[in-house]
Amino acid sequence: MTIRPGRNLVRVAGGLAAAALVTFFWPGAFWLLVAALVPLAVLAALDYRLVRHSLDQVTLERSLPAVAGRNLPFRVVLKVAHSGGQSLEAELRDESPAAATPVIATRRLRLPVAGAGEILTTEFRIPVRGAFEFGPVWLRLAGKFGVLEGQRSIPCTGRVKVLPEGFCSPEGLRHDERAQLLMLDKASRVRQHGAGTEFEMLSEYRPGDDPRRIDWRTTARFRRPVVRRFQIERHRDVMIVIDCGRLMGADAGRGTKLDCAVDAALMLGRTALEGGDRCGLALFDDQVLRYLPPVSGVRSMRALAEGVYDVQSRWRESDFSRMFATLQSRQAKRSLMVILSDIVDVETTTRFRASLATLGHRHVVLFAALQTPLLRELVHAPVTNELDGSRLAVTFRILREREQALHSLSRSGVNVLDVEPSRLTVPLINRFLELRQGTML
Repeated sequence: MTIRPGRNLVRVAGGLAAAALVTFFWPGAFWLLVAALVPLAVLAALDYRLVRHSLDQVTLERSLPAVAGRNLPFRVVLKVAHSGGQSLEAELRDESPAAATPVIATRRLRLPVAGAGEILTTEFRIPVRGAFEFGPVWLRLAGKFGVLEGQRSIPCTGRVKVLPEGFCSPEGLRHDERAQLLMLDKASRVRQHGAGTEFEMLSEYRPGDDPRRIDWRTTARFRRPVVRRFQIERHRDVMIVIDCGRLMGADAGRGTKLDCAVDAALMLGRTALEGGDRCGLALFDDQVLRYLPPVSGVRSMRALAEGVYDVQSRWRESDFSRMFATLQSRQAKRSLMVILSDIVDVETTTRFRASLATLGHRHVVLFAALQTPLLRELVHAPVTNELDGSRLAVTFRILREREQALHSLSRSGVNVLDVEPSRLTVPLINRFLELRQGTML
């Protein structure tokens, strides 16, 4: 507990300081000032006693959702209860996360007498993913006479998980995102046909059917052409590997490249799970940060979201070798490996390509390279001086080396997808569906 001067004490002190100047011209006024300090001390003692006891008689209870959507509003409710016998002026300051809006929530109220309480509601928004802590709450009480004030910290904490908005509150999505979700929902309910190898049923021959799929025994029995129908295999493994190194921390317009990768990975995971596949997740930078083996069922979507909601890019150089060793040892079944990362030069790609090529001997590898929007902006920026010309030359060299690196990956048998981070979701899912329907697994 901390005791500090109140508003009235500051005003009286200012008045006494001004009155002290009078003592230079009238020395008898000094005793008047001393006499004025006596009632002031009495009032301060009364306020001290009241504030000290009242601070211990105030209790707080916090209520907030366990999960919130990124940049979507949610409410934090504080229930203030007072067991004292006098009504007092109070000020509450709730410590909110630095990423939250508003940053500081301060409320003034009047604490009622014992048996009553107040409910304070504040609406927050947090534009980034992760786990965020609210609290403690600082309580400041003013004495009855306003001479002294007391302040103490109440450990009324709360924790909220901020997930991508599409996996927390679909009602809060923008119109285009809602349309994408609706499109994916409809696609997942349709039986997946294609050049599969899993037998589905027998049906009559129709023009355009492959004659090699005619079932001759059934045709002889029914005396009309009957063909075998096949569907795309289900219950295949899909591993989504997300790079969390320094390159993924670059701004992409809609958050960082890592934010866009997480959004696309969750959407891809939901598509795979609803299509009957098993989906796993792995995170790495210079070491393996997290590994979730493939799971099945739409209910497993919660486990995938829990695995990536709080991941952040660290200022470390990505090293795929450790992640590669983990995948080789723990994922023996042939799978579709979707790697969300980026590369900048040929030297880095040489080691990366060797690991991906070895990984491609057992699995189907899809490498999604996330572009850096800043480089595209520098290409189209006007050149007005030598510094701009040097910057443009370096940009062209980086883009050329990156293009060469992606070309070398493609030649080694890796499926490459080069796309802007903010537009990653739809091309990534389309390429996934192409690989699934092409029976490459």
